[in-house]
Amino acid sequence: MRETRDPEPAEAPANCPTCRSRDVVTTSKVANADSYWRCASCGEVWNAARLKAGTRYRRDSPFQR
Repeated sequence: MRETRDPEPAEAPANCPTCRSRDVVTTSKVANADSYWRCASCGEVWNAARLKAGTRYRRDSPFQR
């Protein structure tokens, strides 16, 4: 039998990864690593755990020419 654990609580992101706005909200009752977040400014939706895994689209590269 597998032991199931609740995801650990997580802090709200400091800002949106797309537009850097600080107006970030979630609809989850308890924020954890599996929560999805929405930027109230640009409408971007993301999950912090999946964001860390990377993306095939590079939007915010400081060294891109």
